Amino acid sequence: MKINDFTVRIGGQAGDGSLATGELLSRYLRRDGYYVATDKDFPSRIRGGHTSYAIRGSEKKIYSIHDKIDALLAFDDDSLKLHLEELDSGGALIYDSSKTRITLDRNDIKIIGLPFTLKAKTELGIEIIKNTMALGILTKLFNLDPGLMKETINDTYKKRGEKILNDNLKAYEIGLELSKEETGLQNYSINRLKRDDNKLLMMGNEAIALGAMAAGCRFISAYPITPASDVLEFLSKYLPGEGGVAIQAESEISAVNMAIGASYAGIRSMVATSGPGFDLKTEAIGLASMIEQPLVVLDAMRAGPSTGMPTKTEQSDLNHAVYGGHGDKPKVVLIPGNVEESFYMTFEAFNIADEFQGPVIILTDELISWNKQVVDKFRLDSLKLSRGKLILKIDSKDREFRRYEITDDGISGRTIPGVLNGLHLETGDEHDEFGHITEKIDIRNKMMEKRYRKIEKIKGMLFPSEILGEGENVIVGVGSTMGPVIEAMEMLKKDGIEMKFIRIRTLLPFLEDSIGQIDSARNVFVVENNISGQLENILKIYTKRKDFIPIRKYDGRSFRPGNIYNKVKEVL
Repeated sequence: MKINDFTVRIGGQAGDGSLATGELLSRYLRRDGYYVATDKDFPSRIRGGHTSYAIRGSEKKIYSIHDKIDALLAFDDDSLKLHLEELDSGGALIYDSSKTRITLDRNDIKIIGLPFTLKAKTELGIEIIKNTMALGILTKLFNLDPGLMKETINDTYKKRGEKILNDNLKAYEIGLELSKEETGLQNYSINRLKRDDNKLLMMGNEAIALGAMAAGCRFISAYPITPASDVLEFLSKYLPGEGGVAIQAESEISAVNMAIGASYAGIRSMVATSGPGFDLKTEAIGLASMIEQPLVVLDAMRAGPSTGMPTKTEQSDLNHAVYGGHGDKPKVVLIPGNVEESFYMTFEAFNIADEFQGPVIILTDELISWNKQVVDKFRLDSLKLSRGKLILKIDSKDREFRRYEITDDGISGRTIPGVLNGLHLETGDEHDEFGHITEKIDIRNKMMEKRYRKIEKIKGMLFPSEILGEGENVIVGVGSTMGPVIEAMEMLKKDGIEMKFIRIRTLLPFLEDSIGQIDSARNVFVVENNISGQLENILKIYTKRKDFIPIRKYDGRSFRPGNIYNKVKEVL
């Protein structure tokens, strides 16, 4: 059977190599010309506990995995308990018969037991390498190209030493030989596509880090936290070569204050964190707003509250990003919907922060931050840097520099330490145009109004809502719900139901571009990964509509298209 869109889930105990096998398969598919989307599910510990990795390859651009999988590669019993129902009719279950023998009451799938662990021990003396051996089985199952798979294994392991590389190549060959003994493996044959090296395989955190570097970010300070730490790790490796600095701070609070200090010195700066750390940065974000310093903050949302579930996805920081902190303060909140958009949105976040001189918050979630997608090579020639009203030369010696000069657009000239005639004060207290602390009523009013005028000035730089499809019934969502919503709409269209998808990309300030369509729709479904309906409540503030239909998920796992399709079908 020829296919051009398929999903494989690989499951086992943490430390079994499920994620490594998934990475190799993802890289192979990218080389073979496929678009890829992945979905990791693993516990917040180093070893033990069930881990699984779903990898989908498709000829078309995709952003999520299917409701059903075509093959389940199970290294442990939990894989069967948790994922067997996902296995589509006609699919294949491949399990490690070294550990167990299974009987299942499913005549619609192929059940194949192969002794991965036993073979790895007896022929290589290394049990853990069974995961690479399993790639040989997947090669036979999907009629993959062995030469291309060996190239992928070679490029993955060559930097880890000759022995490790050779052991993995041998393990793969053993898997190929083992597959020849199992005739039941001949199940699918994927279409061979044209290799396209202009496509890149990366996770959202990598795209964000690259977007920051492209924007001229040369300082990041962060405290390690799941799932945002990869941004710091990536920039720690590459920023020093560009004259930049990456610092692992002693706390979340010190990290954000370091970044504000670097911004004060004129360096494009950012911090990366997740929910618990975002809480701790709230006061300093208010400081950046008051002293009108550019700052980019990444909040990679995870399941909360408190420590919550560090390795699970959620969209429950919307309220905190929009309303968090005391006092009225202008800020911007952006939400990318996929890995590729994360790059471009991060780049523009630095321009926006410089233009309006304040904090820009980028909200992703675990699904985007940690999972991988194939993206088209970034169009760097389309990117333009903008530093706003950054002044590096002041000729006038006649008066003290008015750092917070009241202007028509609310944006004052900004200078940095060392600029002649640019000496000024910066304080978190209310201040006058020179930065002198004041509590005068007229100045307070003028300064509050000045800071809020900046938002109107930069609205044209912000990301408008993306509107897909036609129809009188509307789905509204943000972030990683994009992929499942689009596929649910395709399923509904086959049933004769046309839907419109409004994906909000700028959450604050809330742009008016989609309000009319939300108000006039027959039904509006709101898809979000939280229990309290945070996006729905924001919509109720800015639109006239009050009768939204919620589609919510809060178990720490991402939406599947069927979750949305089934709810819409119940109503329409």
